[in-house]
Amino acid sequence: MPATLGEPRRGRAERLQAWIVTGPLGHLYGTVADLAVFAAESLVTRARRRLRGGR
Repeated sequence: MPATLGEPRRGRAERLQAWIVTGPLGHLYGTVADLAVFAAESLVTRARRRLRGGR
């Protein structure tokens, strides 16, 4: 039976990068991106309605 390997050791830089992406900054970025897409879609919808003459 082969020996199993333990958990891989991660360096400080790699752990910091993972924390930035999956931690509070990553969640903030995701929220801001979602809101930006929502705002852009809303503006496009409003512009289309105005061009058609309807409300």
